Amino acid sequence: MHYRFLLLVILSGSLFGQQRLEGYVYSAKDSTVLEAASIYFDGTTVGTITNKNGHYSIPVQEGITSPLVITMMGYAPVYLNKFANGAMPPVYLSEKTETLDQVFLETDPWSRQRKLDVFRTQFLGNSSEAQKCRILNEDALGLHYSPSKLKLSAWANEPLIIENKHLGYTIRYTLTDFYVAYDKGRSTEYPIMNMVYYEGFSFFQELKEKTRRKFLKNREDSYNGSVLHFMRALAQKQLHENNFRIFYKKFETPPYLHFEFRKILDRTYVKLDVETLSILYDNAEQSSIQANETFVIDAFGNHSPPSAVIMSGAMSYRRFAFTLPLDYKLQSQ
Repeated sequence: MHYRFLLLVILSGSLFGQQRLEGYVYSAKDSTVLEAASIYFDGTTVGTITNKNGHYSIPVQEGITSPLVITMMGYAPVYLNKFANGAMPPVYLSEKTETLDQVFLETDPWSRQRKLDVFRTQFLGNSSEAQKCRILNEDALGLHYSPSKLKLSAWANEPLIIENKHLGYTIRYTLTDFYVAYDKGRSTEYPIMNMVYYEGFSFFQELKEKTRRKFLKNREDSYNGSVLHFMRALAQKQLHENNFRIFYKKFETPPYLHFEFRKILDRTYVKLDVETLSILYDNAEQSSIQANETFVIDAFGNHSPPSAVIMSGAMSYRRFAFTLPLDYKLQSQ
């Protein structure tokens, strides 16, 4: 099975030195300042809120590709993909109108409980670690199974609040896309799962004021052999040093033989010259990578666009329960 996923987070205040973005957030309705609006870089742990004057200041690192997210309860979020160090143009948030659940012409034969079970398993995972994760506002989830398309879709009109007691984070996750695609099996009631795809925007915060040692150990274990670990090692051309081996058609190859690299500042543009490469981590965990177009790895190790890369095997099975902020190991300890 193939799995595609997009991981997103926020950056910590000590991460970026003196480089900062500063600006103001207003209501689009009457241009009044908005206090306590959240501003963060997607997929990291760095975030801030606006003060009573609607002003914010957030550290930034050159070379990141994660969008800057500006959001506030009751307002539609704004995502900024282009920014430079210094003053930002003012941002106006529009009040969010109540949105109804999607309308489907086809009858859904699955119960909500069955769909919830599939969503939990394919989003959080099916491991003992995933059992330590809870979505605190599952009522916000909309779910629909289409028998004709053999597809389960999920959406949410507000960020999902996820409590991860394995890694020690509380995550606000804005789900932008989720589906499970099936193939026909012997029984139409129990189709065979073929692909899982999800992506969204997330903001990570510490679950406890003081991070426990078990969280630190679990984070290290989760990082080792992960997609984030692999992408950082690939961009830095340190696959061997990080215990990654590359295989093509069952034969080991020099690690970078089938990768083409182009470096621009802190961004690494990568292209595969074959359809699929196998990855072996620590001589134990097997994965594979496919890339249908050039993708870029930024200063965090975040790769984009997410749809360009398909990861299979051990790296994809971990699911969201193992997801770390993109600035993990880059934060000042």
